[in-house]
Amino acid sequence: MATVDKNEQHDNVTPIHGGGNNLHGGGESLHDGGENLQCRGNHNNGGSYRNKVGFVGRLLSLIVCLLMMCVASLCVNKSLFGQDFSKHRRSAVAGQAALGAEGKGETEAVVTVDGETIINTTGLTNIIGYGGAVPLEIHIADGKIASVEALPNSETPAFFKRASVICDKWIGKTPQEAVALEVDAVSGATYTSNAIKANFAAGMAAYDKSMTIRDEHSMPLKMWIALAVTLAACIIPLFVKNRIYNNVQLIANVVVLGFWCGQFLDYTQMLRLLSNGFTWPVGVIALAMLVAAFIYPLFGHPQHYCNHICPLGSAQILMAEICHYKIKMSVGTIKALNWFRRILWGFLMLCLWGDMLTEWMDLELFQGFFIEEAPIAIIIVAALFVLLSTIIARPYCRFVCPTGTLFKCAEHAE
Repeated sequence: MATVDKNEQHDNVTPIHGGGNNLHGGGESLHDGGENLQCRGNHNNGGSYRNKVGFVGRLLSLIVCLLMMCVASLCVNKSLFGQDFSKHRRSAVAGQAALGAEGKGETEAVVTVDGETIINTTGLTNIIGYGGAVPLEIHIADGKIASVEALPNSETPAFFKRASVICDKWIGKTPQEAVALEVDAVSGATYTSNAIKANFAAGMAAYDKSMTIRDEHSMPLKMWIALAVTLAACIIPLFVKNRIYNNVQLIANVVVLGFWCGQFLDYTQMLRLLSNGFTWPVGVIALAMLVAAFIYPLFGHPQHYCNHICPLGSAQILMAEICHYKIKMSVGTIKALNWFRRILWGFLMLCLWGDMLTEWMDLELFQGFFIEEAPIAIIIVAALFVLLSTIIARPYCRFVCPTGTLFKCAEHAE
């Protein structure tokens, strides 16, 4: 029987799920293509990984991947680390400054046209949505909110449409009533909802500086729970090798991080963070995930995010427990599927650098956790991959996932 090449073995192994024992449902060796695939969490595998790829090599790979993503951020979002490099944006800001300098006694954000006050919240708050800034245009007539309109933004249209329903809650109310109104974030669109609320509050503060504005930096309880689950997944698996704990953690990842809070890493999230920076305190969840994905491998813990945190990866690992039978794929098939993943990732990165077909970022299967917002096709495909993982170990992670491929490149595993 053929033996898996060591370079391929790192791509194809299944993560720890039971205290360092090899996974095959009940803890037996996992047969994938007739090969015994060593558990990634095995102590010897961690040692061989550290010996095979030096710290300097992994660090250089990480730096290269970071630079690649920075270029993608500049090409797609025209911004990096909060600095807007869009010519259109700079021209608009200059035009607003010139308008404010004409001596009308009004701020750049607040103008009066035919007795109606129009507030543009662009640049009034640093709280961003899932894809970037979410500016609003607020119209006040006869002392009441006449309309709240969204200005161009980078949010996923389906998610923004769902979150933007909160704008209707302010219409018809006085600015004082609107500010005092308790408006909850829309489930599954927390980032976007909070950004809309923050922009509205900032607009009201610009309209009437005497108003007391509620602090939108506060983090809802469910996000604190998501943070606790994330930190547990980042820390505990480093010291605890226990099958029961692993199952509990994986279930928490799927239920809390996936379906309830929608917290995970994907290209949209990473470009958002590179373009606009972190939003405290919700951004600390993403920061912890990024540390696990990019920093842990530097110190001999490869694929920690994929194996122990990612909700979609966790769902596939749990499903693998259901069926002991696994389809045996030949070494050639595994290599071909790995090359397909690499070529796909390369093509998608070129799309980002060329600022074309960037909509693919909204098609990553992580979006399937947003049951009420995600396209039905995404939900169906995600469900099929999870079901397929009962007979093929983590098929999406190993043979498709663009985000996971980026992590592997950053840790010098490709």
